[in-house]
Order: sequence, then structure tokens, then C-alpha cells
Amino acid sequence: MSESTMRASGPLASLRPQDRRALMTGAVLLAVLLGYSRVAKPAYENLRTSRRELTDQKALLVRERALVAAAPSLPKSQREVKQALAAESSRLFLGDSVAATAELSAYASQIATAAGVHLTTVDGRTPVTTRALTRLSVDIRGEASWRQVLNFLHVLETSGQLVDLVNVRIERGPRRGPLGGDMVSLGATLAGYSRGGR
Repeated sequence: MSESTMRASGPLASLRPQDRRALMTGAVLLAVLLGYSRVAKPAYENLRTSRRELTDQKALLVRERALVAAAPSLPKSQREVKQALAAESSRLFLGDSVAATAELSAYASQIATAAGVHLTTVDGRTPVTTRALTRLSVDIRGEASWRQVLNFLHVLETSGQLVDLVNVRIERGPRRGPLGGDMVSLGATLAGYSRGGR
């Protein structure tokens, strides 16, 4: 048998034309899938990443331009904030965070006593300092009649000191307690502010 006849009778020559077409279609699909997974998909992912980074950089540029545009008015705003803080200084608690927290605790106890609320616990929390202002927190628990609790909360909210009621929890207590009237249990977190450091 000649060499050309042997080549013509190779593995592909023995296949039917439909099988050869199916084999060729499969090879083309395999090449397309490999091209997509190795070339097109990574290129598309790189394009998406680049677009996302471009969007982030544009947003950053917009914020930076706004800051540069506002820069001339910043000294005036800073003076206004200092003046407002100076005007409110009398409403802040004095001293470092420990002394100011003790002052806030004493202040809450004084208001509670005046309102007829019997405080069972007054616990200071860790203060949080941001720049020159320290936020103080105190957890209180006590009991009184509804009227006395409402009066206590009203006095705290309208007091001369800068005190925030962060949260208040009131639960039904024993009836006809020693302070008279239906008793309720009070739990609250108070926040005050100090200009002192830690």
C-alpha cells in the first residue's frame, strides 16, 4: 500500500461525514470556550475593575473639589463653632473625664432626689473623646411613682446642664410602694459633655 493511500485511510478518513462535522463543530466550540475563559472573560473583568476604580476616583475628585471650594470659608466656620462652644461652656461638665463623669453622676442624683426618685445604682461608662470634646455616659436605675419619674425626666431634659437622655426604660414595679402611688422601676442612660481630656 502506498504512503498516500495510508494517509487517506487515517482515523478521520474512516469517519462518516456527519461524524466529521460533529467533531469539527466540537473542536470549534472548544476553541471558542477556551478563548472566552482565557482571553475574553479576564479582559472583561479587568474592564469592569477599571471602570469601578474610575467611578471611585471621580467621586473622590468631586469631594476634593468641594473641599477646595469650601476652604476659604473654613476659618469663619471654625470661629463660629468656637464661639458656640464658648457660649455653651457653662452647660458642660468640668475637669478630666473621671471628674466630669463623677460630676454628671452627682448631678443626676441631685435632680432625682429633688424629684422624689430613689436611685438604686449610678454607674459611669467609659467616656468617648473626639477632638476637644468628651462624651460622658452614666447608667442609672431607680424607682418612684409615675408622676415622680416623669418629673425627673422633664427636669433632666430642660436643665441648665447639657444632658441627653440616650435611652429610658420604665417597667411596672410593686404597687403602693414606700414613696406612695403605683411604683415603677426606671432604667436610663444619661449623656453629658466635657471639654476636658482623658
